[in-house]
Amino acid sequence: MTVLNKLYFEKLSSFDRIKEPCSLAVPFPEGEIFDLENLAVADDNGQVLSQAVSTALWKDGSVKWALINFLADLPGNKSKVYYCKSVKEKLKFDNIKIDFKDNFITVDTGNVLVRLNKKGNIFNLIQSENIRFEEKNIKGPVLNGKYTAVVEKWKVVAEGAVTAVIEGKGKHFDKEGNSLLDFIIKLQFFRDKEWFKIDYKILNFEKSDYVEIKSLNLDFCKKSINDIKTCIAKSNYTTDFIDGEKNNSIYYEIDAKHLIYEANEHFPEVFYGTFFADWNDGEGGICATLFQAYQNYPKALKADKNGIYVYIVPKGAKIEFLRGMAKTHTLFIHLHSGKTTKEELNIRSLQFQMPDRPYIDTQVYQEAKVFPDIFLDRADQIKEFEQAFVHKIDARGKAYGILNWGDVPDMHYTKQGRGNGELVWVNNEYDFPHTAMLMYARTGERRMLDYMLVSAGHWLDIDICRSSDDEYRLYGQIEHSARHVTGKIEISHEWVDGLLDYYHVTGDKFAYESAIEIGNNIKRNLKQHRYNKSGEINARETGWALRAFVSLYNETNDERWLEDANFIVGHFESWKEKYGLWLAPYTDHVAIRVPFMISIAVVSLMRYYEIKPNIEIKNMIVEAVDDMIENCILDSGLFYYKELPSLKRNGNNTTVLEALTCAYRLTGRRKYLEAGIVTFSVYMKEKGGGYSGEKYEKDGAVVVSGASTKGIAQSFLPVASFYAAIVREGMKI
Repeated sequence: MTVLNKLYFEKLSSFDRIKEPCSLAVPFPEGEIFDLENLAVADDNGQVLSQAVSTALWKDGSVKWALINFLADLPGNKSKVYYCKSVKEKLKFDNIKIDFKDNFITVDTGNVLVRLNKKGNIFNLIQSENIRFEEKNIKGPVLNGKYTAVVEKWKVVAEGAVTAVIEGKGKHFDKEGNSLLDFIIKLQFFRDKEWFKIDYKILNFEKSDYVEIKSLNLDFCKKSINDIKTCIAKSNYTTDFIDGEKNNSIYYEIDAKHLIYEANEHFPEVFYGTFFADWNDGEGGICATLFQAYQNYPKALKADKNGIYVYIVPKGAKIEFLRGMAKTHTLFIHLHSGKTTKEELNIRSLQFQMPDRPYIDTQVYQEAKVFPDIFLDRADQIKEFEQAFVHKIDARGKAYGILNWGDVPDMHYTKQGRGNGELVWVNNEYDFPHTAMLMYARTGERRMLDYMLVSAGHWLDIDICRSSDDEYRLYGQIEHSARHVTGKIEISHEWVDGLLDYYHVTGDKFAYESAIEIGNNIKRNLKQHRYNKSGEINARETGWALRAFVSLYNETNDERWLEDANFIVGHFESWKEKYGLWLAPYTDHVAIRVPFMISIAVVSLMRYYEIKPNIEIKNMIVEAVDDMIENCILDSGLFYYKELPSLKRNGNNTTVLEALTCAYRLTGRRKYLEAGIVTFSVYMKEKGGGYSGEKYEKDGAVVVSGASTKGIAQSFLPVASFYAAIVREGMKI
C-alpha cells in the first residue's frame, strides 16, 4: 500500500536553514506498513536524507507509530511542505560513525568528533576542524564543587544516517571516592553538523530525605596565545550581548528577580529567549546554550580568557532535591570557526530554543485510530466551541523554576490547607500532557505539542518516585502535594498516556520505561487488602487503574496488563451484584448514587470493552447510564453531585458526558446525548479564572496566576468526545 502524508512547516525563521535536522512522530493504521526500510521523506525536488524507527506496533506486527528524523531545506520567511511516502528505493547514506575501540567511544559526524571515555570522566576529546578540547580542558559536570561525574557504562540508543544518540550512566564522586547523586547523560549528534546536544539528568537515589544542590557546572577551558573574544547573550524580544573586554571575566545569572521584573509575551513552552556564552580565539571557538534557561532558573554563564563556564545550578544556590526526584538539563555545544560572528551564533542558538517542528493533517491521526474518537472535519466544527477548547488550555497558570517548570500549583488544594501553608502542586493530575497531545492532533497548533513536551518532561523528572523503601511507593506517580513529592501514591492518581505520547514524539525510552514502571506500581498496589474487598471497591480508584492497564496493553500488546484488568472488571460485577446498582457507601446508613463514580466505572469498562467486547460488559454499561439518566438529573438539566439531601446540588463534573457518549456508541440511541446537552453547554460557556499574567514568588517558584491544569485535563476528553458525537448526530445546541 502506498503511504503518502504531507509534513507541513509553518513560516518561522527569517533565515534559510539548510539540511536542518527535524523530527516527527507519524501514526499509521493497522496493517498499512510493516517495514520502515522504504519509508522516505521528500519535497518537490526529491528525497532528502531520513531515518525512521518504530516506537509502537499493532497486534499484527505492523507499525503503529514511527519516529522520523530527516534533514530539511527550509526557506527563510516561507512555509514549506514535505512528504512522507513509501518508495521503491530509499536514499541511503552510511550511518554517523560510532567506533568502540580500546577505552573509548568515538562519534564522528563529519564536522565534529567527540571521544568518550568508556569509564571515568565523560569526555576525552571534543574537536572540529577549528578547535580542540582535550580531557584536561573539560571539567565536569561537577556537583557541589567537588563531586565529578564519572561514567560507568555506555550504550547506543539510536543510530542512523541523520542522527545518533549515545547514553551513559554513572555517579558523581569526590577525590576520596564518596558519591552523591546518579546521572544519565544523553548525547545527540547530527550528520555534518558542528554542534551537538547534551541532556544531563541527575537522579536522587540517596537514602536521606533530600540532597542540597549548591552548584552544578560544566566548564570548557583552554589557554591560547591569540587574542580572545568572549560574550554572553541573553534575549527576550531581541538579544543583548555582554562582551568581554581586555580579557575581563563576564558573568550573568538568571534568578527569580529576573523573572518577576521582566515582561515576556511569548508562550514560554514554545519560546522565552536564549542564553549562551561564547569563547573565540580567532582560529576557533566554542559556544554553549542552556535550553529554556529562564524557565528553569536559577541558571548562570561565565566567560573569561580561558574559556566558558556553564552553571546548570549557580554557586550559592540551595535547592532541596528530594529523594526520588530526577531533573534533566539540556545544553547545546557549538564548535565554530574563528570567523563566526556572535550574530551568527545567536541565530543558531535561537534555532535551538525554538526549532522547526513539522506537523501533519488531523485526518492522519483520525484514520490511524491511535487516539479516541474526538475528531471532526473542519467544515463541521463549531467555531465558538473550538475557541473555548483553546482558551481553556491557554488560560492555565504556569510556574518557573528548576523543580517547577512544567507544573502549576492548584490554588483550591492550596487554600484548603493540603500543603500546610505551602503551594500544592497539581502534578499533572488527570494527565494534562495527554490532553495537550490530543489538542495538537486535533488542531496542528505548535504550542499544544510544546505544552505536552514541557509538562510530560516535568512529570518524568519530578512527579515519579524513583527511590523509596516502600514497595507500594516505588515508581508510582505522586498525587498533588507540597514540594511535588510529599504526597501519597494512589492508583486513582496514576496515568500513562501522556508519557507514551512523549515517547512516540521524542523516542526517549526513559518515558516508555517510566510508563511501564507506573503500571507495575499499580499492579503491586492492587494486591493490598483494601482493593480486594468484593463488592466494596471504589470505582474512582480502580477505574483509573483499569484505564492505565488498557493503555499499556494497547501500547505493548502484552497480555499481562489484562490480568489485573480482568480482576478489576470482576469487582465491578460483584459491586453491582451486591447493591443491584453501582451505589457508593457514604454515611453508615446510606448507599448513594454518585454520578462521578458511576461515570468513571462506565468509561473505564468501555475502554476494556473496546479490546475485549462481550455482552455482559455492554449491558452493565448501558444499564448504569440508564439508571443515572432516570435518577440523577435535576430540574435544571444538570446531574446532581451526590444522592443525598445534604449534597444534591448542581454537579459540574464533565465525566458524565463521556459515560453518556459511551452508551450512545454502544446503542446508537440519541437519548444519551440529549441527557448531556445542559452539562456540555454550561461547561463550554464557563470562562474560568483565566490567565492573568500576574506573577509572584513563593516556595522557590515564580508563579504566573491562572487556572490549574486539573480542570481541563479532567474535562477535555469527555467534552471533546461528546462534542464530536452531537455534531455528527446533527443536534442543535
